Amino acid sequence: MIAAGVLKDVDVNLMKIPDKKAQKAYMKSVEKELKKRFKGELEEMTISQGQVLVKLINRESGRNVFNIIKEVKGGFNAVIYQSVAMLFSNNLRREYDPKGDDRDIEAIVQELEAVNYYRYHYQIQQQQNRN
Repeated sequence: MIAAGVLKDVDVNLMKIPDKKAQKAYMKSVEKELKKRFKGELEEMTISQGQVLVKLINRESGRNVFNIIKEVKGGFNAVIYQSVAMLFSNNLRREYDPKGDDRDIEAIVQELEAVNYYRYHYQIQQQQNRN
């Protein structure tokens, strides 16, 4: 969800920056911030956790990870990342399939979203009762 939010923000902000050089500088600053925030977590992931992450990024953003990398880092880097992913039985071009191969993940995500939805509304209700 964080990745999808960041991608949406980046897309909106890039539209506001007419200068290609400024866009590139903005992208580098976003990448630096993301690395600082998530580098440790990503490096400690297992192969299967990485596969699930790729699926969830596609689910939340509507774009496959290969195309995201291609837009951000360029086509050559996207091919390199895809090659490395393939060595670890992953595919960055893979599309999320909530009714097929990914139906178990979809059920878990929907359950988590429902729990968080109710938890959020419960907290709001508790705050209103206190006031």
